[in-house]
Amino acid sequence: MTNTVKFRTILWGAILTLLWICCFLFIKSTLAIDFGGGLLVNLRLLVVTIGLLIIVLYHIFDRPNAETTKLSLTTVLSITWLALIIFYPFKAPDNVEYSGAVAFFTLLGGLAVSLLWVRFFADEIV
Repeated sequence: MTNTVKFRTILWGAILTLLWICCFLFIKSTLAIDFGGGLLVNLRLLVVTIGLLIIVLYHIFDRPNAETTKLSLTTVLSITWLALIIFYPFKAPDNVEYSGAVAFFTLLGGLAVSLLWVRFFADEIV
């Protein structure tokens, strides 16, 4: 039995992830949407939440096979982790010391990325 990996699913998952990361980078956190009646929503938070929902729903509804979905989600996690490593400043805004919590969970995310890619590069996976 051969499992064929659909490259289209992985490519579109990566493109959606890059667009989602651009929402973090290019939308200022000071922008807000006023819906009236005292309801004020941060634009970046709204767009990032909708973007994450789109990525999750894409992987739920576009399922060629299980291995392709797992590989696409691993690619999404890898791109997100690399963007966190590259673009996050890792310094608390109120002091000059490093933010330990974000750095710790980034290291744990790196361990998860490594373990997931080892699974896909193992010889037993078809």
